[in-house]
Amino acid sequence: MYRERASRLTGAVVWTNTPSGGGGGRVLPDGCMDLLWNEGRLLVAGPDTRAHLTEGRPSAWAGVRFPPGTAPALLGVPAHELRDLRVALSDLWPAAGVRRMTARVNAADDPAHALEDLALR
Repeated sequence: MYRERASRLTGAVVWTNTPSGGGGGRVLPDGCMDLLWNEGRLLVAGPDTRAHLTEGRPSAWAGVRFPPGTAPALLGVPAHELRDLRVALSDLWPAAGVRRMTARVNAADDPAHALEDLALR
């Protein structure tokens, strides 16, 4: 089930998705970038120019979707370098800091809320 709510970050959306069926899914392009949590990992989704097809077994996801043009300042990476990609946050930021952030999100009762807290810092 997909759920979203307005974030405490201006213009951002906090979302969770726990797929109920098997098989892949489709994420439609919206020009936004997301900070993602899935299976104990922190990832970044760059802005998509086409539908992104998900694969593998269904699993829980949480994310913060930033409005177009805002995530590059937070991440320190131009949006065009992440276009149509999903990358580990540790590929963008120092690994030790990402390990601490990942542990915090993994320990949280609500990973989406914990992600939002990270983005607010």
